[in-house]
Amino acid sequence: MALDPFSIYVLVEAVWLILPAYAANGLAPLFKGGGLVDFGRNFIDGRPLFGKGKTFGGLFGGMLAGALIGLVEMLAFPYLPWGLSDRALQILPMGPALGLALGAGAMLGDLGGAFAKRRLGMARGRPAPILDQDDFIIGSLLAASLLVAIRPEWWILLLVMTPAIHFAACVIGYLLGVKKEPW
Repeated sequence: MALDPFSIYVLVEAVWLILPAYAANGLAPLFKGGGLVDFGRNFIDGRPLFGKGKTFGGLFGGMLAGALIGLVEMLAFPYLPWGLSDRALQILPMGPALGLALGAGAMLGDLGGAFAKRRLGMARGRPAPILDQDDFIIGSLLAASLLVAIRPEWWILLLVMTPAIHFAACVIGYLLGVKKEPW
């Protein structure tokens, strides 16, 4: 039996890996305050470096969320039914350190996306398809790759599926009143 590089097995492996980054990116807006990451300063083009939506509270709150989800995954790992799979899964050993790396990478990737949007003259809160969804994925996987090997299939799958997941999460957040815009 040939292994399909984009099977349900790869999906399970990739989702296990990315959960801390998803948590960091999704929960960061709940941690407000602590001052602006760019200290209210402008870039040489006169536009903000990142904008008013990027605070130290969100930055460190997102990183903490990543570390906590990494810890939860580490504690839950022995109790999950990995043995039911008919194929050996390549589940990375999760823990607070890898969760923190994923969370920090997600936050730095998001800052990179905000920086790019400001350079393009885009106002805060305006949608930038793909950039808004995959900036944190790229940052988190790059940061995690300093600690563990990231399979190419995981990169591809996460970069393709995250925009749809992000869109659904944003709409839900908007409907719940957590987000001001549904994107």
